[in-house]
Amino acid sequence: MNAIVKSVDGINIIVKIALTVALIAMTITMVMQVFSRFVLDLPLHWSEELTRYLGIYAVFFGAALAIRYNELIAVEILPDLLKPTAKKVLKVIGLIISIIFFVILLVYGWNLMNLVSAQTSPAMQISMSIPYFSIPLGAFLLIINAIAAIAVTIRGSVQE
Repeated sequence: MNAIVKSVDGINIIVKIALTVALIAMTITMVMQVFSRFVLDLPLHWSEELTRYLGIYAVFFGAALAIRYNELIAVEILPDLLKPTAKKVLKVIGLIISIIFFVILLVYGWNLMNLVSAQTSPAMQISMSIPYFSIPLGAFLLIINAIAAIAVTIRGSVQE
């Protein structure tokens, strides 16, 4: 189990870098758009689309990291009333249910990505499979991070 957690944490280093790059690129693109539109009176038609696609990827990357480090928003009323062993069991059950959802998301996201691959985006003229690839990629990252979170929960230690 320790090897699984270490492998996922290795992948998460790349995910953190990708998340950082996506957020920086979004910020730069938005600033360029505002400057270009209001100062130069020359709007960038592709900037809104790029910002939207980067934002979608950023959400999936951030959610995968959050599930790994137990930082997702949650209602803690029931777990706080339970004993430590029951709390662990409840957490593992919740993660297993989440993994089932993520597998469904992965399968349907992959099918959707293939369905739209012949279409191009309106402004940037890229294949729509590129933005839609965020769904199966994000689902995969969520699955492996949920598995790592289960391993850490069962082992009983918090790793960051």
